Amino acid sequence: MAVWAALLTGVVGAQPAAPVLRGVVPGWADGAGSVGLLLEFPGGDDRRIQAARGTLGAAGDLTLPLPDPARLAGSLVPLAEWLNLEPLGCVTRSGKITLGDPAAQVFPLNELRVAAAGRTFPSVGSIVGEDLWQPAMVLNTEANLLDGQPDMDGRLRFQRVVFSAADVTVNGETRCVPEQAMPERLSVELPLKTGWNVVQEDVNYPGEDAERSLTLAPADTITVWQTR
Repeated sequence: MAVWAALLTGVVGAQPAAPVLRGVVPGWADGAGSVGLLLEFPGGDDRRIQAARGTLGAAGDLTLPLPDPARLAGSLVPLAEWLNLEPLGCVTRSGKITLGDPAAQVFPLNELRVAAAGRTFPSVGSIVGEDLWQPAMVLNTEANLLDGQPDMDGRLRFQRVVFSAADVTVNGETRCVPEQAMPERLSVELPLKTGWNVVQEDVNYPGEDAERSLTLAPADTITVWQTR
């Protein structure tokens, strides 16, 4: 799978109305085009809400102003659920993770659509059929940053762009022992700020326990995405 890197800019201190995701899609040869962020329609059908649209240059340079928070209100998910703080199937569980606000909600930026030139797209905020963006390349965040690096067997690292509706801090450590799978130690030190953040997840399989940690990456972190 091809991978690409993006830099989330405009997130230091007081965040502007529209922080920008910038990057380069490697090997892009289809001319200038568009990039879009589509949200699921509340009605549960195949329609989508076009929450943000940006540009793709002929050389693959991508610029996407991220959506206004008001557009994300209906697409937020519980923070604890997204972070998987309470894995199912634990026979024994020790330690404690403290969630500053148990009702905290976030919007994870999981995927983007990239389409070549020659398409006419409606304005941001419009309700569209998903087929409007077909055929389109899908970019997602499930890329292991440590893939191919020496001495990284059994180690994984993911970085995901996420919008937080409010300041919230999550911290602590737990150990979960499931009935059949490998035990997992989870450590969290995550001071999310209102607005866009980059969450880093590190996974390591050094021995009897899997180790997973969640931290807040620096504001100038390069996130890596892949195509599918």
